[in-house]
Amino acid sequence: MNKKIVEHLFEFWEQIGRHGGFLKAENGFSLTNPQHNSWPNKIFNLNISELELSELQKRIRSQELPNSIAIFEDNVIKNELERNGFCPTSQVKAMALDTSEVHFDPIDASEFIRVSSRLEAELFAQAATESFGYTVSASTISALINKPSFTLVLGKHENAFPSCGMVYLDKNGVSGIHMIGTKAGYRGLGLGKKMTRFLIHQAIKNQSSKVYLVASQAGERIYTKMGFTTHGVLESYSLSLH
Repeated sequence: MNKKIVEHLFEFWEQIGRHGGFLKAENGFSLTNPQHNSWPNKIFNLNISELELSELQKRIRSQELPNSIAIFEDNVIKNELERNGFCPTSQVKAMALDTSEVHFDPIDASEFIRVSSRLEAELFAQAATESFGYTVSASTISALINKPSFTLVLGKHENAFPSCGMVYLDKNGVSGIHMIGTKAGYRGLGLGKKMTRFLIHQAIKNQSSKVYLVASQAGERIYTKMGFTTHGVLESYSLSLH
């Protein structure tokens, strides 16, 4: 299950890169590299048997490639990366939900809007950037508008749009929920939980029997209470540039 969840995430990044025009497939890996090091700026889909790690090091050091490599749990890949000077930098939990076991209270759909314009894409990018602390470009979000596999959502609160989230329907018919964030000044109001439930209902509309996500350790506790189970981790590695 871990590999399935991580492969879903890699497909998600791949499709964002394809729509945004910043996906590259190279010998032994894929990468997304949007302008100004904005999200998603990752190397993934590693094939160690085809990869020249010394060349990868050189291109990362020259800032030609992102200095962030995402992998699923695989000791062969981890050992090879660490042997070549790459260090683990972060872990997020790979989680899944069986939609047949979802029993939420009714969702007030009037509290959410589906992103369908450049202005709404800018509002989504602003909410995501402030929520996560890294740059999310409006042009990246705009490129996903009206794409059949993507549902981009803004959450309303009073006269503002402080929360965001999206659903990605993969080639296997599984929905993942991604980019669930709330601006700092609006936290503690339950907006993230509402957004998560709304996105899960969108996944059910997609007829997905499973919903995938990746979460921080703090997020894992929240999602576990909503019925998600943990299936290992997604790990990120970086090259020390000092």
